[in-house]
Amino acid sequence: MTRASAIRPLLLLLLALGGCNQPPAPRPALGDVHFTSEPPIELDVRRIEIVPRYQPGSDPSHVEERPPLALPHVAENWASDRLRAAGTQGVGVATITDASVTETKLATDQSLSGMLTRQRDTRYDASVAISVEIRDDRGIVVRQAMASAQRSTTTVEGTTLDERDRILYQLETDVMADLDRELDRQIRDHFGYYVR
Repeated sequence: MTRASAIRPLLLLLLALGGCNQPPAPRPALGDVHFTSEPPIELDVRRIEIVPRYQPGSDPSHVEERPPLALPHVAENWASDRLRAAGTQGVGVATITDASVTETKLATDQSLSGMLTRQRDTRYDASVAISVEIRDDRGIVVRQAMASAQRSTTTVEGTTLDERDRILYQLETDVMADLDRELDRQIRDHFGYYVR
């Protein structure tokens, strides 16, 4: 064995190790979720208050902060974007009572045939609920609408962090679109002349 042929594997090893020190590629940024494609719901109140009552669970299955955007933040965006004060008396109160995302590990087939396929290994469940009230100047509730929405999705073995982020982003977008439609209908059905 020549000296050059002995050095060559060592150089290849050093080059491979040097490649391991490269910083990871930045994860793609996913935009904030807003609800401005529909006109705002104008309420006959002098101001709108947003009450973020939901508190993420301490159980490890609660992963509200893991998605690219925290679901409680997206729920607050809904209230900010869709509700407008257009009156001189009373208060509109949007209370976020649920904005949870949970992660459940799924059982996988450990047989040879199962190991040769990419199986669904994780389920994500998103749940959101918002109550909207009109309160007069004495704090008495004179109108109320409530809605909730739930969606689920799964990921398969080998899903990358970027892929998971996109899946969770879509899950949040879809569950909030469901809630938006239902709350819009409830408010317009029950608030009567309080909707301008």
